[in-house]
Amino acid sequence: MFLRLLIPPRRSCAFAGALLLAGYGHAVEPPQFTNALGMTFNRVPAGTFSMGSATDAPGHEPDELLHEVVISEPFWLQSTPVTRGQWLELVDGMPSAFPECGDECPVDGLRWTWVQWYIRELSEWDPDHDYRLPTEAEWEYAARAGTTGPYHTGDCLGPDQANVSGTSVLSGCEAFPRSSGPRPVALYNPNPWGFYGMSGNTWEMCADWYGPYGEGRVVDPVGPEEGEYKVLRGGSWHFSAVHARVANRFMARNDIAGFRLVAVPEAE
Repeated sequence: MFLRLLIPPRRSCAFAGALLLAGYGHAVEPPQFTNALGMTFNRVPAGTFSMGSATDAPGHEPDELLHEVVISEPFWLQSTPVTRGQWLELVDGMPSAFPECGDECPVDGLRWTWVQWYIRELSEWDPDHDYRLPTEAEWEYAARAGTTGPYHTGDCLGPDQANVSGTSVLSGCEAFPRSSGPRPVALYNPNPWGFYGMSGNTWEMCADWYGPYGEGRVVDPVGPEEGEYKVLRGGSWHFSAVHARVANRFMARNDIAGFRLVAVPEAE
């Protein structure tokens, strides 16, 4: 891929009203803003959740050790993965092997170094915010959105809920055909906190290096200090529904990922 910085006209950030969302047993309307590239960010509240999965949970893998995680500060997470259109605003180079999907589809097939380059340029271009990848804990916390099952949809994930292949599903769930490719980022309903596509469509890269979880209660974990592979989350259209469980972890051995961003307002 050939990468070249493109400088779009600077426009001011605009705040927008959020959808009425369900969170932790009550209806809330969290703040939301949209930056000049059309990236919308939802404010995720601080809180505590159970990260990973129990050993007897459907689909459990050994690296999903169940443990308590505290997210001590609220943060702003992009409501969708970065789209091809948003990528091409700053980079001259096709960000996917499926160009026919269009600019509203997520970027994919990226390396961590390319993602870091994009984040650096976006942060320099937008003086009101710094941008970064979410930590693995932040990603799972937002993906769960107050739920505790394998998916935010419950015990099963169907073809009308996410872009995944249904050739391998959890016990008791109904199988369905393979997916044919990536689809636009907001094609399916969001989770209870207003986040789209956190199950399926494209793997999402996290900031953490892949490594074992620590035991016991942890506060704002960031993963190992170094490693060989970055963590991927969420599954993709090419993988089965079992890989789209919110607790599932994957290593970025190949260039197959997209990403969504955390925005840090300069005032913070």
